[in-house]
Amino acid sequence: MICCVLLASGFGRRFGSNKLLYEVDGKPLYLHALDMLLQLSQQQIAGQEIRVIVVSQYAEIEEQAGKMGAQVVHNPDAIEGIAASVRYGAQAAAGAEWMAFFTADQPHLRADTVTRFLYAAIRSGKPMASVVSSGKPGNPTVFHCSRREELLQLTGDVGGRSIMKRYPEQVFWFEIPEEERWDMDELPLADVNEPRMVDKSADVR
Repeated sequence: MICCVLLASGFGRRFGSNKLLYEVDGKPLYLHALDMLLQLSQQQIAGQEIRVIVVSQYAEIEEQAGKMGAQVVHNPDAIEGIAASVRYGAQAAAGAEWMAFFTADQPHLRADTVTRFLYAAIRSGKPMASVVSSGKPGNPTVFHCSRREELLQLTGDVGGRSIMKRYPEQVFWFEIPEEERWDMDELPLADVNEPRMVDKSADVR
């Protein structure tokens, strides 16, 4: 099984408000990722079933995700940073062979791209994988269950990419279009209907 974990606990400090509820193309930002993942869950990839887990601190997101059929995990420690969301997701994914982590602010990430990425990652023979565009790493990332204990030990505002940095030779890189790798981070000053896309490839995820 592949557990696709949607990390939806962020505070959106750089954005200026809860960006996950900000409407993009007529629906809240987080729903773009959730809809895409639930679409993936209707199929198998490399012989693996797909289960969707949503980790959030927001009641509105948790309620809607549950109604749509995702497994919901409440994150009471969101103030700690990204590590808490990853830990809760990894705990919920117990028993899965693979864990794929997604952020909820990439509205242009396509289901067919993710399908190809997951298939290639599993077939690569490596225990970790990440998307990349023009040399810049991004999300999603994938971890084999052999890395689960390391994910559970993360603390602070440090995510799974810190594990990848320790074992670079064990990471499979998959090229995707740059616009799919970008995420929304700042509310524009001029036109709120056209949110600015900010490159956060240097962030530790």
